Amino acid sequence: MNRKNYIIFSAFLILCIIGFIYYKFEYSKGIFAQIVSKVGEVNLVDENGELLKKIESGHKIKTGEFLETKDNSSATIKFVDNSIAIISEKSLVEMKKLEYDEASKQSVTNLLLLKGKVESTVTNQDTFGSEYKVITPTLQLAVRGTIFNVTVEGNESRAFVTEGKIEASDGNKSITLNAGYGVVVNDKIKLDSPIKLLNKPTVDLNELSIKYYKKYISWKELENAVKYHVQIYSSSEYNTLIHDKYVSGTELSIDDLKDGKYKISIQAVDKHGLEGFKIEENFDVKSNPLPPKVKSAKIDEQTKMVLFNWEKSKEANNYILEVSRRRSFDNVLIRVTNLKSSLDSMSLPLQKGNYFIRMSSVDEVGIRGPYSQMYPFKVEKR
Repeated sequence: MNRKNYIIFSAFLILCIIGFIYYKFEYSKGIFAQIVSKVGEVNLVDENGELLKKIESGHKIKTGEFLETKDNSSATIKFVDNSIAIISEKSLVEMKKLEYDEASKQSVTNLLLLKGKVESTVTNQDTFGSEYKVITPTLQLAVRGTIFNVTVEGNESRAFVTEGKIEASDGNKSITLNAGYGVVVNDKIKLDSPIKLLNKPTVDLNELSIKYYKKYISWKELENAVKYHVQIYSSSEYNTLIHDKYVSGTELSIDDLKDGKYKISIQAVDKHGLEGFKIEENFDVKSNPLPPKVKSAKIDEQTKMVLFNWEKSKEANNYILEVSRRRSFDNVLIRVTNLKSSLDSMSLPLQKGNYFIRMSSVDEVGIRGPYSQMYPFKVEKR
């Protein structure tokens, strides 16, 4: 390459770099936040709630936009200062003010929660002038580095803090909410003394074991809890909220979870509607191929053998059946392998006594799935 061509090429390359930088600058101007994960239907709507377009992960959020989540939907937003906001189902949030100054690192985030719920994990707002606020029709909440939740239902706003602290104001009065406290404000209740949150529920971690197929997760009942808030996240770079429900009991079905890594969060809810400290646990699901479900074990009066029945597993090529006198199955009495998947029953000779049975499925490539739940049964006579 001669000198003239080299100069032309260098000039062209410099122009390309300048153009790229200018494009990135113009493209990012006014963009402060991005949806990093979503589940279900998340929409961009106008101020009247009319649909503008459905949005996907990667959407760059701008000041003035309204985000709406439908039933069984959620959106996780990452801001330029690495703060995270998770918008739960059936929520409507306006991005009231999103500003960032690259030179000073000053960031301003104002979210207007019109209905539903937002959970915020906010990085320390140490830079002078930086702020993170969540505003509702009756409350204004400002933070400098904390984890807190805000809920709007009708004319009622609720907020609680599980880490750090926030400043809560209703326009007439301001109070500080420290970790472990919350407030409720509506037409009849004004901003007053903070309310102490409930403690964490207790989950039996053995139920999260992938060795046995569990269709549910349970926890111990907590005094003064009127219901429980259960959230399940699929684990990746950003936790994606895939299950967000309130239940009155102490058990949750997880039968529809696909194989993967998850995090579960459970909070007790008090009579004020405030949610307490959460217990969070990570767990894996490796439930395929699904095991068959044992339905019964009874004596066949003609053969005097014990007849077992089960519901077939669609994912099985064959089954493994085990019988033990011990719940732990550390001493297996009978083990039957290569049971055809077309079968839904079999008979075994057993003496009088107490037993347990469990089954597992093997798929067409030889992968064995987890055991079913252990089913106790009793042989009264032979």
